[in-house]
Amino acid sequence: MKRIARKIFRNKFVLAAFLNLLYISFIHNINLSYIVRSKWEADRLGAEIEMMKAKNIQVQEDLVEISTNKRMLEKYAREEFYMKRDKEDVYVIKTKMQ
Repeated sequence: MKRIARKIFRNKFVLAAFLNLLYISFIHNINLSYIVRSKWEADRLGAEIEMMKAKNIQVQEDLVEISTNKRMLEKYAREEFYMKRDKEDVYVIKTKMQ
């Protein structure tokens, strides 16, 4: 086994290819760990994009509902901006978000 390994690594082309593969895999600034981390980051961002698309669709539906329904507009204004009618008291109770 040692003889075969010596014979293979004595060949300058095989040795150069092995050293190049070693350099590219571990030493170069774009190495295997960087590629794997980039792939994970791309997957995470892709999932975030899909979540934002779903949220965008929901917001567009809410906008249409608020634009067409006066009661929904009042409900939204009261909930989000704490608007109130004259001679009306509004108490805001905040809870911790987890």
